[in-house]
Amino acid sequence: MDDNRIIALLFERAETALDEVSRKYSRLYKGILREVVSDACDVEECANDVLLAVWNTIPPNRPNSLSSYLCKIARNIGINRFKYNTRAKRSCGYTVMLSELEDCLPAEASLDDSDAYSESIRLVLSDFIRSLDPETEILFVRRYLYLESVNELSKRFGLSENRISVKLYRARKKLKKVLEKEGIKL
Repeated sequence: MDDNRIIALLFERAETALDEVSRKYSRLYKGILREVVSDACDVEECANDVLLAVWNTIPPNRPNSLSSYLCKIARNIGINRFKYNTRAKRSCGYTVMLSELEDCLPAEASLDDSDAYSESIRLVLSDFIRSLDPETEILFVRRYLYLESVNELSKRFGLSENRISVKLYRARKKLKKVLEKEGIKL
């Protein structure tokens, strides 16, 4: 079933829409969740939370890309679970990944889809990602959207960890310049 039909079912409040979302995209959002939370029970619980969030946010939201919308929801739910699980612990590979982006994250960004400031940031980020060379674009998206480790990227693409780290570092520096040029506060 295509995404527009699934979204239409969600607007009709048909529970079969959630079955379709799960059937079509569960590997995608569970993969993201596995990168953030390592416990299989947490992944399943978060996957259910993803479906609940989709049910609660569509409508009123009508995403242009259902897969991107699910990735965003899964990432946010996974991050919240990670924070909950590691509240007392302070060292983890995921914390390192977030610290990589600290210098180029907008200071006042909101995840509220109706916020004009957030929408302008999303547009700048989208344009920035599309401006990257294909290899760097894939690495950037898989690292910071799908939350894959540098080691996993190295194995997946047959590149050295150093090469990947350098490409990501350069992309982050470029992103910072683009955000500053656009007047987005960091």
